[in-house]
Amino acid sequence: MTALDRALRLLARRSYTQQELHAALAKAGVPDVERESAVARVKELGYMDDLEVARARARTLLERGAAPRLAERRLGGQGVGAAQARAAVGEAAQGASEIDLLARALRKVLHGRAPAGDKERRRAFRALVAKGHRPSQVAGALGLSWEGDDE
Repeated sequence: MTALDRALRLLARRSYTQQELHAALAKAGVPDVERESAVARVKELGYMDDLEVARARARTLLERGAAPRLAERRLGGQGVGAAQARAAVGEAAQGASEIDLLARALRKVLHGRAPAGDKERRRAFRALVAKGHRPSQVAGALGLSWEGDDE
């Protein structure tokens, strides 16, 4: 099987960024020269577009309640450039502010109802902070006191 065939087979299963496809082909034992050629050809054919992958993944991350800053970091870790990641997340947010996205995520975590008590507030707090939301904003939305920093 040629490097191009292997790359096309990988892309048939799911979308990859250029960095991810390089890594997958390297893991499969494809030599550097062939790997570079295959990735260039796939890109030339229009089968791979980092910005389109970033847009789709940003939408998914924000729909699942991730904060924009976490989505940007995750996209960066997947080989998307900082500017492309920022643009993709901004587009996926559809003009919603960080507070609006937090409110959506909070509704999702609490299944659209008010927290039943302190235990549920703390659970929601941990869940939203784990999704990259700023602790002070989460605490404010949940009516908890917060005296730490946001990083």
